[in-house]
Amino acid sequence: MTHTLINDLVALLLDVPPDLAAKWGVWLTVGLILSMWTRRQKVRLVVHASAPRQKSGVRPSSVGSVARAVNANAAPSAGDAFGDLEALLDTPEGAHLRPGESLS
Repeated sequence: MTHTLINDLVALLLDVPPDLAAKWGVWLTVGLILSMWTRRQKVRLVVHASAPRQKSGVRPSSVGSVARAVNANAAPSAGDAFGDLEALLDTPEGAHLRPGESLS
């Protein structure tokens, strides 16, 4: 039984066109090389530990306070948001005309 299975597998492999087998081999080889290269790069990657931060003393200003200041200066929106959106999406008169057509 296993001998017949092996013969079937060999026959199946012999039916593959040589051009396709060569391209598949090149694709597999390039993938293996890329895999080895990325693993080597990960080994070279060294992450240095940062110095411990002090918990007391003067702290640098955070970006959040600047963003809050900018948002405080912004004018609140007036009116209906959906109405504003509808006004933006409404097409002006004549926008639906095809080239060469007139408004008459």
